[in-house]
Amino acid sequence: MKNIHILILFVMVTCLSLTSCKKDNFLNRYPVSSLTQQNFFANANDLNTYCNGLYSYLPGINTVALGDQQSDNYENNPFNKVVAGQLTLPTSASQAGWTWTYLRQVNYFLQNYQKANASEAVKSHYVGVARFFRAWFYFDMVKRFGDVPWYGSTILPNDNGELYKGRDPRKLVMDSVMADLSFAAAHINPTGPSGTITKWTALALQARVGLHEGTFRKYHGIDGWQPFLQTANDAALAVTKSGTFKLYSTGSPDKDYLNLFLFYAPTDPQNTEVILGYYYSNTLHVTTALDGNMRAYGLSLTKSLLNSYLTKSGTPYTSTAGYATQMIKDEFANRDPRMAQTVLPPTVTYGDLKGARILGPAPTGYQQIKYYDPATPTYNTNYNAGIVFRYAEMLLIYAEAKAELAGAGTGSFSQSDLDMSINLLRDRVGMPHLTMSTPVDPVLAATYPNLSGSLQNVLLEIRRERRVELACENFRYDDLMRWKSGSLLAQIFTGMYFPGLGTFDLDGDGQPDVSLVTAKPATTLPNVSYFVVGKDIYLSNGNSGNVVVNPTLVKTFTDPKNYYFPLPTTELLLNKNLTQNPGW
Repeated sequence: MKNIHILILFVMVTCLSLTSCKKDNFLNRYPVSSLTQQNFFANANDLNTYCNGLYSYLPGINTVALGDQQSDNYENNPFNKVVAGQLTLPTSASQAGWTWTYLRQVNYFLQNYQKANASEAVKSHYVGVARFFRAWFYFDMVKRFGDVPWYGSTILPNDNGELYKGRDPRKLVMDSVMADLSFAAAHINPTGPSGTITKWTALALQARVGLHEGTFRKYHGIDGWQPFLQTANDAALAVTKSGTFKLYSTGSPDKDYLNLFLFYAPTDPQNTEVILGYYYSNTLHVTTALDGNMRAYGLSLTKSLLNSYLTKSGTPYTSTAGYATQMIKDEFANRDPRMAQTVLPPTVTYGDLKGARILGPAPTGYQQIKYYDPATPTYNTNYNAGIVFRYAEMLLIYAEAKAELAGAGTGSFSQSDLDMSINLLRDRVGMPHLTMSTPVDPVLAATYPNLSGSLQNVLLEIRRERRVELACENFRYDDLMRWKSGSLLAQIFTGMYFPGLGTFDLDGDGQPDVSLVTAKPATTLPNVSYFVVGKDIYLSNGNSGNVVVNPTLVKTFTDPKNYYFPLPTTELLLNKNLTQNPGW
């Protein structure tokens, strides 16, 4: 089982939704295959084969590396409808994400695994894998919809009560999720073939779920948030104390962070940090279009994200005199090294990407290079591995969960906690340590006005560290939702600054690169890209200011409506016990 994601051997039949099929619902049928319960589930190999099919739920590299586009870290054209608050009511279950096919696969296994002639330890391992994936499925559903119906088994054809029931309370569902993950962590083997679920993966998901649910409840005024944060703290701490993982570092702060995301095989040194990887294969021709997508679409990052990176001395960039009117070359000077390893500086040529030319493919001027592999720059040639869980996330979860609990009077939080979490991340890139006495950054405080208390300064910096360390890894949208900071999505996102019309040397090589004009001249300079202001490019102050990619876009974020997604209208018509989310 060299690569679980390449060699998936068993595929289950699909279905459309829980309720749209009525009594002949696909959820009631056995898989249309010769592998039925009569001749399958005979031994441990069958359990393994079935569970291999469940790995289809793992996010691939395109989902991970491009997922932050649904957040305030990106601004592309066309704009993201979720970010803009322009999502419309979906009519079908597939459009809404209200689909339950995968859950049936998991529950079908859990109802039939006992038939196998295998030891209880082997059975428990695979049950743990199945319950791990059920927990992840329900975690995603609750994040998206809030209350959802809980199904712990497949549904019989005549069980209309289950087929047409309403949504179960969030408490019931999330308690069940945590019970699944507790079982998984206790019974899944601590080691396994590359790309497979281990005990540490289960603890990593438990930490992720606990942090999200705990903080979501806290900031949305839902009772019972403390136990989830305690579980997040305990699970993350268990991973850190296991000695199984460590941060990838070769002692090169100017390239280690970038190179962390450029590896191919489980034997590569970056895997010291990888708790679960998603591996591809050039020899088996299992590749992705990631690099081609990154070249074609630019993956344009925002000024807001860049402002989050500290200066090299550890002070907020937004406290630097004149920061708001610095041009892009000066923005990158003396900054946290992770910034230039996430965003292409204008002075750098990275493979076939040249910094001084980025304004075209990346309309804000800030182009993502994190996860971009210069060795495979075209479509369907990339076989770089994706990271599903990594050790750095556990350090961030530990710090945030423990600080949130301590700030509410549960437990304590000290400099030693920072040193064993946040400051390890800073050590990798040669940044100064975060201390308990770090003053409150007024810009961060204004960004998250609902965060206060004795540990406000520390929690603000933990949030900064999380945004910087996990940028472009598909975390930011969920973070804004759980912190009840969705209003940040309604702000106008901007890009690089221009003081006015004229010709500019962006990379500082003495030669002009970009010219902003009111009309393109008849005679142009060689190697200069011309942009007509008000047509090719828009600036926040007319003929000067920050780049505005979507100048006519009106964005909204309505609380509580936009903290949840809508249920599909077809399902509401079929099942009268379902109710729509508020505001939809």
